[in-house]
Amino acid sequence: MLRRSSSLLLGALLLGSCGGEKPPDTTPDPTPPADTTPPTVVLTSPREARRLASYQVVRLEGSAGDDTGVERLTWRLNDGEAQALVSTEAEGGRAFALELKPRPGANTLVVRAEDAAGHLAEASVSFHFGNLVSAGGLHGGTVRGGQLYTWGQNTQGQLGQGDTTVRTLPTLVADLTRVASVSFNSNTSLVVREDGTVWTWGANASGQLGLGTPPVEGQPRTPDTVARNRPTQVPGLTDAVAGALGFSHTLVLKADGTVVAFGKNSNGQLGDGTTVDRDYPVPVRGLTDVVKLAGGSQQSVALQRDGTVWVWGNNNFGNLGQGTEDTLAHSEPARVPGLTGVVDIASGRDHVLALQADGTVSAWGLNVSGQVGNGQSGTGMEVRAPVKVVGLADVVAVAANANFSLALKADGTLWGFGQNFNGQLGNGQSGQTQQAHPLADTAVVGLTELRDLAAGSTYGLGLRRDGQLFGWGWSSNGSLGNDELQNNWSYPEPVKVKLP
Repeated sequence: MLRRSSSLLLGALLLGSCGGEKPPDTTPDPTPPADTTPPTVVLTSPREARRLASYQVVRLEGSAGDDTGVERLTWRLNDGEAQALVSTEAEGGRAFALELKPRPGANTLVVRAEDAAGHLAEASVSFHFGNLVSAGGLHGGTVRGGQLYTWGQNTQGQLGQGDTTVRTLPTLVADLTRVASVSFNSNTSLVVREDGTVWTWGANASGQLGLGTPPVEGQPRTPDTVARNRPTQVPGLTDAVAGALGFSHTLVLKADGTVVAFGKNSNGQLGDGTTVDRDYPVPVRGLTDVVKLAGGSQQSVALQRDGTVWVWGNNNFGNLGQGTEDTLAHSEPARVPGLTGVVDIASGRDHVLALQADGTVSAWGLNVSGQVGNGQSGTGMEVRAPVKVVGLADVVAVAANANFSLALKADGTLWGFGQNFNGQLGNGQSGQTQQAHPLADTAVVGLTELRDLAAGSTYGLGLRRDGQLFGWGWSSNGSLGNDELQNNWSYPEPVKVKLP
């Protein structure tokens, strides 16, 4: 029996070796390694903490990568819904570009990438649209975290504190939140909030606060020309993105690119085809696609998206850049001839600055103190058509008031020209010999890394990127926001504004 069983076993083994079916291979395949690497997202534009002076389209650019491939890209602006982000293949991953409109004030843009394993990565950038600082006759203000702080002269309630008491230190305007942009001039104040509403206060003798009710035919009305010492909402404006003040008139840019105006109109500076003062908003005729506004003593300036500049109002000193001067009221906008590629504008009392895309500045108008920057100054030296400011390059923003001008360069330094009797150019000089400084050849002393700037009647303000604020020029009734300074005294070099 044992021999027979061994023979059967041997036969079975031989049969299997001669072509019978093999048992199946049940060895499992090697398990692929788990994906533990999240994607990467890099944003190259816009620049972090950038301040937008005009209502421009923001261009988002960047790339995303992953070791196994990016499955999904989305973008979100502020508190909006996440949206799909179109991308293209690029070396190392995906590249994307997108143009979008910011809201007034602080903006945060977030891009998120997801891979096949569900890993997420995101990158964000914050930027601001609107003026973070502004200066009037002798009062100043700055926006921090959506709150407004004011200081200085307060004879007309222009500080918005509910009284007419001078304040030598910045004080919170408690009535306002979510402030996007601030604009001061003379003794009047204006802010645009993130929700598109406009709030005004201070002097109102010409109806420049815009708080009146439009007339009804056949019914009597009394214009609203009462000063306010607290911020008051301008009726009917809920879609504003920016505002600008002249000496006694107001301009407001709406989200659709049109402009409304109110206040003094003796020279047609409201642009409504009349010379009648308005205490309520009226449309500026024929203007569309506007991205920036500026106001002077009795002239108005608008920058269109195509880089052209439009002007209206007073032309006594060639203010309108038309190659002429006259005493007529120019009550409708006219284009400044031959001027293109403009990206920023500013207006002093009777002169205008236009920053062009190549970093140079053109200017025109009254030039008694050299505020046009062409190397000349004096009575009868008006410039009636745009000329280049001599020697000025790499400029990224401009400001002006009264008879002086300021230009911020790409390296964060600030350069001034024009009247400097009170040290308002910040170059360390002041006094009788500085009545005119017709060249932009000296920087504001010691200031670099500036993010924003403002020009008051006889002083300047500069906001550094680290949040510190500086003032220089005429210190009167707290105009420089520092209680340690002498009153009615010139400070030709920057001093710190004592923010809380």
